[in-house]
Amino acid sequence: MVHKVLTTTEITRFQENGFLSPIKILEEKKAASYRSRLEKFEKNYPKLQGKLDFKANLICSWVDQLAREKHLLDIVEDLIGPNILNWNATFRIKESNGQAHADWHQDSMYIKLEPFLLIVWLALSPANERNGCLRLIPGSHKWPLLPHREGKDKNSILSRAQFIEYPLNSSASISAELKLGEACIFNHKIVHSSGVNVSGNRRIGLLIDYIPTSAVKGGPRDSAMLVRGRDDVGHFILETPPSGEATPQNLSNQREALKLMTATTYNQSSYTPKGLS
Repeated sequence: MVHKVLTTTEITRFQENGFLSPIKILEEKKAASYRSRLEKFEKNYPKLQGKLDFKANLICSWVDQLAREKHLLDIVEDLIGPNILNWNATFRIKESNGQAHADWHQDSMYIKLEPFLLIVWLALSPANERNGCLRLIPGSHKWPLLPHREGKDKNSILSRAQFIEYPLNSSASISAELKLGEACIFNHKIVHSSGVNVSGNRRIGLLIDYIPTSAVKGGPRDSAMLVRGRDDVGHFILETPPSGEATPQNLSNQREALKLMTATTYNQSSYTPKGLS
């Protein structure tokens, strides 16, 4: 089989370890330009910052554009095939010298997508141990789903402040340190976490979630954006690409998509996604 970007060795490593890192996605100058777009949005729309927490690709056309970068989609195609849906895009930002963190968890606890969700954690600022980069346990995507609990930690950056209930041996974990424009690409079943940012700079990541059009979701029908290929299956309601930034139509489309998404991800939760608040 001919691959577009990744080598056979890299694909085998992803299948065995559950992640690939670091993978260069964007030149630093281009990555920095996307960061500038984000920070301009934060300045222009301070009341809408929370709405970038889920489905940010429906709010801003430049996020949708980033999720369609040819080199990025070539890599995604090597891992999940040519017919690709973007299920979600969410910013994960840790302010300097803050307490934001993520306890050990598996995204598959609340995101019921099969065979798996491919998550691209793209660095729009350098990510390292000092500013709270991603940590993963290689091979843990092959583990069974571990018991989780919804938490009350206000400093958790996770949607439900969730955490794995019992003590976990994380001695085999690795830190996914990234340069600007690099990504860690991982299976959403992998056990992962991130620490606090004790540096003097922001840590900015954009998580872009991809699935093949053939993917199946547990729970009510959901929506997603077709970004490459064809959808001859119809498992998901196809979303409309945004026009411009934070327009009334964009905000309305995002709200409707969030209602579909959260019927599963927030089922029986005491939390409400920021985009619906």
